Amino acid sequence: MTRTAGMQILAAICAVGLLLGLAPPANACTRITWLGPNGMVITGRSMDWPYSFNSHLYAVPAGSTQDGAGGVNSLTWTRKYGAIEVAGTTEPGGPIDGVFDGMNTAGLVANLLYLAESDFGPAPTDDRPRLSITAWADYVLSNFGTVKEVVEAFTNPSIYLVPTNIGPGAAVPPSVHLSVNDASGDSAIIEYLDGKPVIHHGRQYQVMTNSPTYDEQLKLNAQWDDVDKNKELPGSIQSTDRFVRASYYLSKLPQSTDERQSVAGVFSVMRNASTPWGVGDEQHPNLAPTYWRTVADSTNKVYYFESTLSPNIVWVNLNTLNLGPGSGTRAVAVEGDYSVIGNIDSQLAPVKPIAFRAPTAANTAQSSTAPPEAPKVENNTGFRAWWLLPIVAVLGVLAFLPRLLRKPKP
Repeated sequence: MTRTAGMQILAAICAVGLLLGLAPPANACTRITWLGPNGMVITGRSMDWPYSFNSHLYAVPAGSTQDGAGGVNSLTWTRKYGAIEVAGTTEPGGPIDGVFDGMNTAGLVANLLYLAESDFGPAPTDDRPRLSITAWADYVLSNFGTVKEVVEAFTNPSIYLVPTNIGPGAAVPPSVHLSVNDASGDSAIIEYLDGKPVIHHGRQYQVMTNSPTYDEQLKLNAQWDDVDKNKELPGSIQSTDRFVRASYYLSKLPQSTDERQSVAGVFSVMRNASTPWGVGDEQHPNLAPTYWRTVADSTNKVYYFESTLSPNIVWVNLNTLNLGPGSGTRAVAVEGDYSVIGNIDSQLAPVKPIAFRAPTAANTAQSSTAPPEAPKVENNTGFRAWWLLPIVAVLGVLAFLPRLLRKPKP
């Protein structure tokens, strides 16, 4: 074989590899809100990530004060509402310093999910109060009782969300967006893009996953409107596919007044939208298995937690749990200790309040690890054109090989 022919083969193989790399990446986490009869509202979410957060359920009481760990001009507040929250460590082996999910005594639910396109903008030059991004969900749950109140607070926010890096070596940018819903069924999706909040507000916003941005996600989902989804439904772990799948199965849940069946229905959709074990990359948090799921019943004020490493579901009843002033901060581990089962109100033990992840020179510096690219907007009508690219490339190489390997005539 001549040197030129060898180079041609190498170039063709590299082209195949490049084309195979065009497949868009999958993202993490899914959230749905079911609107049932008689005003029933139940929200489910999954947490997909490359490592465990050492998650604990925290009971945080009304009337307690909290520092927002914002660094300069850090925001502090006194809690108006008590809440049950999922808190954990944002860096493996570190202290519990972030809240990812929860429900307060008014039935307001907050879910923090990954979004690669997030951009909270540069630090302001004025003296506005600052709030660590790891305290965002806690701030919302402890200060607001309705989605309308949250939307009003973040339409022209008077606070700055400080984007502290997380993950091993503080190398992962805090790329997140927030969903909220209340006991009336109202919902909102809040994304920070180019340093400004973009809010989608209304009962119709019942599903959220990850990239692309929510406006593009809605467009992609609409492409499936005329497809018979009983026969054709996207099944990958991509966020766009999970959005379509979760939307469809959510729409099929029975309009039951039975609390047990309704909670089970939401759990069933969340399990369908979860990511199996074996899918993971510590350098790319948008490729990760599901570690846990939550279901928040805003109507009956019961908060459920399910670890994918445990056969048991645990829950807290906010109607009977004392979250009033002076009741103290309490917590129980729900990852690592899989002996807990059922109602765990009595297993919540006194702990120190959460010290959220504050900005430092290490975790606010420009990350050496670029955030994972978001999936490009694609044709989600059931067939993806990029599926053909590696096939065509391989066929082209196979067709060309005989000519390259043919012995030259004497």
